[in-house]
Amino acid sequence: MMIYPRDDERTIRVQRMVNDWTKSGLLQPEQRERMMADLQVDYRRTNLFLRGTLMLFGVLIIVALAGLVALFLDLRSAGVAVFMVLAAAGFFFLAQSLIGRYRVYRFGVEEAAAAAAALLFAIGCGLLMQRTFSGLQAFIGAAGASVIVFRRFGYLYAGIAAVLFAGLIPYNFDIFGSFQADTTRRLASIVILMVIFGIARERRKDHEWEFPGDLYGALETTAWAAMYLMINLKASAWLSYPDPVPQFYWATYAGIWIVPAAGLFLAVRDRHRWMLDANIVMAIVTLMTNKPYLNGVQKPWDPILFGVLMIAIALGLKRWLA
Repeated sequence: MMIYPRDDERTIRVQRMVNDWTKSGLLQPEQRERMMADLQVDYRRTNLFLRGTLMLFGVLIIVALAGLVALFLDLRSAGVAVFMVLAAAGFFFLAQSLIGRYRVYRFGVEEAAAAAAALLFAIGCGLLMQRTFSGLQAFIGAAGASVIVFRRFGYLYAGIAAVLFAGLIPYNFDIFGSFQADTTRRLASIVILMVIFGIARERRKDHEWEFPGDLYGALETTAWAAMYLMINLKASAWLSYPDPVPQFYWATYAGIWIVPAAGLFLAVRDRHRWMLDANIVMAIVTLMTNKPYLNGVQKPWDPILFGVLMIAIALGLKRWLA
């Protein structure tokens, strides 16, 4: 359950919409003032720059403090792991206390405590019951902690981090290291991201575009885009070296065309702006990686043809949406 009441979250979102309507000229300043008078919430807020600054330095201070205490106590690996987990729990409750006592909303300080709690928990999980740092346990811990932070505080970036961490979990399994490692990892990652996409999509449909449906819409798009990245071997070659499996290679080639097309269909049908934008980018990436997939020779005029094609697609898409 989120710590902020849903009515307050909806009110804050309506405030943003009213400000946007005023900037675009749909509302007059007098109309804005009358509407904002009915949209008051009892929270302390700040601007984006100060919020980011407080959060960045807050995370650095908290993590450095936790590391200094662990170093001062001269703890062994298991002791450090337990200490990090306990510290994470303490800072998680500190974030809730700051919100309850000082009524802050996206102020940066409470976000720093929550983000640091997730980071410390991931570090503690990576060291727990291991002689050396375990990436698998750390990614599982980071994904779980990010989900908890997202569910409790509603921070969108925590939800996005949870999706990405979950998608990278298969890349930390040593059991895949001997036989077709990359193919197996990519398939496992695609399955995980597809499951997350389905869950987020259902949650978004439950609430339509009201809070928290907008948050789940962003997570739905993130999972879809991450799944495409795993499928496109040329766009994500930096992630791992693809195995020379012809069947999987050509299956991914078909996938890089099918996924953006299916995503565009779903986005237009659902009027899903984030999915629409993401799948347009995916379609562009598909066109850019088509020739490398086919082992074609790059020509000097390729960028010109690509630009002309993009203009034609943009004009056609604009007319279709209109």
